Amino acid sequence: MGLSTKLDEKKKDILSKKQKIELLKDKHLDLFKQEKVKQPKFIPKMCYMHKGELVVSFYPSEITKGQDIYTEFVSRDYEPEDPERRLWKWIYHDAYDTEYEKSDPHPTSGDRRYLIPKDELIEVTKVAEQGELIFEPLPDADADVPYSSMTLRDYAAIQWKLPVSHKAWLNNLINNLK
Repeated sequence: MGLSTKLDEKKKDILSKKQKIELLKDKHLDLFKQEKVKQPKFIPKMCYMHKGELVVSFYPSEITKGQDIYTEFVSRDYEPEDPERRLWKWIYHDAYDTEYEKSDPHPTSGDRRYLIPKDELIEVTKVAEQGELIFEPLPDADADVPYSSMTLRDYAAIQWKLPVSHKAWLNNLINNLK
């Protein structure tokens, strides 16, 4: 191990939690610009197995602000755990309190976290690489779309009242409700 490597390791140890988070966030600045988010809520988290499912967990103080949350998977020491350094987004919705399981209380604080399945996170990195999302064409105005064509993402869009579907016409309907 060379002297410069040892110094780099010492610098990492000296950095505060806030500084480490800022360094992690800096990696994703271009993606935030693409998302048109000026002040993203970026909270790096551990992704771990819970009852056979990969989850991330957020404290009530982190999730209750009515804002989407961006995350990168990290260790307890805020070291990236994903070699690709992917950015993920959880889209806020009002039903989080009843929809997500809560963790056991923390031994000292008693705080409970909301357990969000990794499958519910959107990989921002992948969306950015693909450019604009490819939407299905509008259906014929005289025809209705069969229920069997609804995807889980469409269902989530309807339940959350958020335009997250890959069907532009469905997103337009949801946007017109607001």
